[in-house]
Amino acid sequence: MPKKMNLLDKLHQPFVIEAIKNTDWSSGSSKTPLIIELDTTEACDLACPGCISEDIMKTKNRFSNERLLQLGEEFYKNGVKGVILIGGGEPLAHPAVGEFMDYLGEHDIHIGITTNGTFIDKYLETIAKYSSWTRVSMDAGTTETFKILRPSKGGKSKFDSIVENMRKLAEVKTGKLGYSYLIQTPRDGQGIISNIDEIYKAAVLARDIGCDYFEVKPSYQFREGIDHALMIHDQTIMQRAKEEISRLDELTTDTFSVMKAINLDYSLQGSQLQQEKNYIHCPATELRTLVCPSGTFVCPYWRGKDHMQIGNLNNMGFSEMWHSQQRKNVMDRLDASKDCTFHCLRHESNLEVNNMLQTIKEGKDIIIVDEFDRFI
Repeated sequence: MPKKMNLLDKLHQPFVIEAIKNTDWSSGSSKTPLIIELDTTEACDLACPGCISEDIMKTKNRFSNERLLQLGEEFYKNGVKGVILIGGGEPLAHPAVGEFMDYLGEHDIHIGITTNGTFIDKYLETIAKYSSWTRVSMDAGTTETFKILRPSKGGKSKFDSIVENMRKLAEVKTGKLGYSYLIQTPRDGQGIISNIDEIYKAAVLARDIGCDYFEVKPSYQFREGIDHALMIHDQTIMQRAKEEISRLDELTTDTFSVMKAINLDYSLQGSQLQQEKNYIHCPATELRTLVCPSGTFVCPYWRGKDHMQIGNLNNMGFSEMWHSQQRKNVMDRLDASKDCTFHCLRHESNLEVNNMLQTIKEGKDIIIVDEFDRFI
């Protein structure tokens, strides 16, 4: 069966347990986040219809070359363990990102990359050497479908060149390479076609390229005041999706796996997943944060939302921002049980951290696993 992502074991690594113990949970103050999700730029070379970052990318903000490199130094000095290059925009489009990745890698800050794949060849050597994982957003199995779902600004398809970039990386990589497939149907936006019938074909291609895994993900929508609600697709189409996904088992090998996003089954079944949060403080916001050129936010779900901005690293240092009154005010105001009505990937992690805190309070031993993945 396709594997589901499991984030809970990661919380039992020694460096995470130490961070949990060293956080003042009564005031909500950790020394530093362990993981930074970083938008190097809010510009992108593709023009995907229905892009969730469309409004943000209108500004085309980016960190200056100098500031981006300074941030690398500040992350290191503050004890950050890993940086995920993400967007926002296309993270590898930043002109100084190669030098930035070199610095992180040389200073043992692990790197994860979520990318559209168009710039992989430009930074091939650095990515191959330092990236723990590189996940390429593809969402198609043919150049024709890719042209509709992920066109360039000129309306062309870069599918073949991205596939070639992935082949090159597969030959020299030291980390993992993934092919990401977001399920899309006409429900996702005007003019969007269904990519359901290419799921299996795309997985075959991913294995042929030399990817380590193929990941199937559900799409999300704005619904009833919720910014990140599961998209409810036509069940006839979803039945075909189930059939395609059921065929993926035959593709798995010792070197190639199929991953299912945590909420995929709910989307396939047309269920409106209710994620009740019975806690106010969000532990994940002490362990991770999102840094963008337009501001630093409590997490990616609040990207671009001014009332959840905890600082701006264009005009202050990282440590200053993390311990600022502005961040404290936002954290004091944030109520996960009321504010976070969306489907949060870190919900189960939050429950586990709270369980761990209770275990510590009771003087009991926490289960410890050897370090295996810094991307908690």
